[in-house]
Amino acid sequence: MNKIDFEVIRSSLYAVAREMKIAMMRTAASPIIHAGGDASAAIFDAGMQLVAQGNDIPTMMGSAVVSTRASVEYVGVQNLRPGDVIISNDAYLGGGNHQPDVQFTRPIFLDGEIVAYTMTRGHWQDIGGTTPNSNSLATWDIFGEGIRIPPVLAFRDDAPVHDLITLITQNTREADNRALDIQAQYAGCYVGERRLLELIAKWGKERFAAAMKQSLDYSERLMRKQIQTIPDGVYEAADFVEVVTESMDKGDPVPIKVKITVNGDRMVVDYTGSGPQVRGGVNCPLSVTYNSTWYTIKAMTDPSIPINEGCYRPIKVIAPEGSILNCKYPASVVGGNTATSQRVIDMLLVAFSAAVPERVMGQSHATSGGLWFGGTDPDTVRCQAMQRTYISAGDLNPGGMGARPDKDGVNAVRVHVGNAGTQSVEYTEYSAPVLVESWNLVQDAGGAGRFRGGAPAERVYRVGFDEATCNVGAERGLYPPLGLFGGLPGALFRCTIERTDCSTEQVPPKGRQRVVHRGDRVSIHSAGSGGYGDPLERDIQRVLDDVLDEYISVEAARNHYGVAVDKTAGIVDLQATQNLRAGRRSEASAEAHVKEDARV
Repeated sequence: MNKIDFEVIRSSLYAVAREMKIAMMRTAASPIIHAGGDASAAIFDAGMQLVAQGNDIPTMMGSAVVSTRASVEYVGVQNLRPGDVIISNDAYLGGGNHQPDVQFTRPIFLDGEIVAYTMTRGHWQDIGGTTPNSNSLATWDIFGEGIRIPPVLAFRDDAPVHDLITLITQNTREADNRALDIQAQYAGCYVGERRLLELIAKWGKERFAAAMKQSLDYSERLMRKQIQTIPDGVYEAADFVEVVTESMDKGDPVPIKVKITVNGDRMVVDYTGSGPQVRGGVNCPLSVTYNSTWYTIKAMTDPSIPINEGCYRPIKVIAPEGSILNCKYPASVVGGNTATSQRVIDMLLVAFSAAVPERVMGQSHATSGGLWFGGTDPDTVRCQAMQRTYISAGDLNPGGMGARPDKDGVNAVRVHVGNAGTQSVEYTEYSAPVLVESWNLVQDAGGAGRFRGGAPAERVYRVGFDEATCNVGAERGLYPPLGLFGGLPGALFRCTIERTDCSTEQVPPKGRQRVVHRGDRVSIHSAGSGGYGDPLERDIQRVLDDVLDEYISVEAARNHYGVAVDKTAGIVDLQATQNLRAGRRSEASAEAHVKEDARV
């Protein structure tokens, strides 16, 4: 096949995947899908290898490499026929990442044989379980996280299997909305089939299959070349995963460890030594650990390589079964997907910092930062308009992204494998009995450095429910996001409930649900992020700009950066700054000598 034809077909596959997601988002009921974009779509070849995806959610796409094969093999390829669609969300039987992310898989037939599969995955706003929005980390096992759907046929001959769909939707808190989500994901798969059959009609079945194979091989070759640019060697790092601190256990953090061996164009990533799985939803299915590993290596090598399963062929992942990074049934997993996965990425970046310091970044907030309310909507007009009385509402709360070798981190953004957007304030207030009183960046929350870590945003909600549950799922309540090469850590997660009786309560990032009432105020901000490089090396003008823009305070400028700022006049006292920085460098040098003497 000539290069031009190959590129046309290859690019068309990615365009089809993007169109599939758009079709799904435009018709879904879950706000986190249609407003937040927490959904993905992909195309697989006849051998169930991922060949094309949209610009989607990494944690969904990496795990889909496992879950698509698991779903098809569970049902049986020989049992599939045109018009079938498999549904699954199960982490153990279906290779899923966590229960709220539901996958649809559709075989594409031509001349009596399967030529490809289309796949959609969406985060349903509620999938049942112990708490509204199905995101509680304080569960004993996976059954508290929502209905488990093993790989089964939701559509047969393009007709819905009504009894199954009724069983699924009636085990959620918003059955009508879940029925719409099902139709939306079916539509995405259906659109994908139509577009693929059009491609085959234009190019022929053989050339279509050859282009998919060539695309996988092409990405593999590019990835091997990139791995060769990393110095051969063994690189290690360790960290801790914060556990559920209420109702589950003593709250002892679980260690995680990694040893990366780079050898030519291959890489082995070994998590042996990581601690055992625990109670509470912080455990990772193996598919999630695969994804965190693949994502990190892909992002720090060459993001422009066409992403498909070929990228992952040179990478071997080892994670002992029964560990927190490869948990066994029936361990809870909901936060393993949203938080532990990101702690793994931060740990990998620390390990790689010894090999390629110019390609890594400071640690980030490492969470979805979910805050969710659930209860009866007191607004009868809205209930009538939306045809429901009970509502699960809330949003994701982004934090800071770590500083990079040549630029500051990003403020208030989802990072790494969870890159869904945030709903608009207008939509939140229109659709649910909550008022967003404020939404602003948190000062001094980004770690100081030659390049500053990104800051989180704090959001303050006023409750309009008469009574509602309030549930938080976040990260870094104990361990701040660290900086690199002298960069300082960012701020910790914080959530506070201020009740109408003037009492206050600090809510941990991983705990039980609370009950709130009308007039209560709930404030939340995810963690900040780590800086990169020595703060005393930061450009003085940048420090001044940060003070004037209120990213940092005058005190932080002086204490962390050694810069004396007169904020009222909008100037820097250069002589005082020179003296401050000289004194700080002298102190640091003396401390280094003391540590060296202690080692000797």
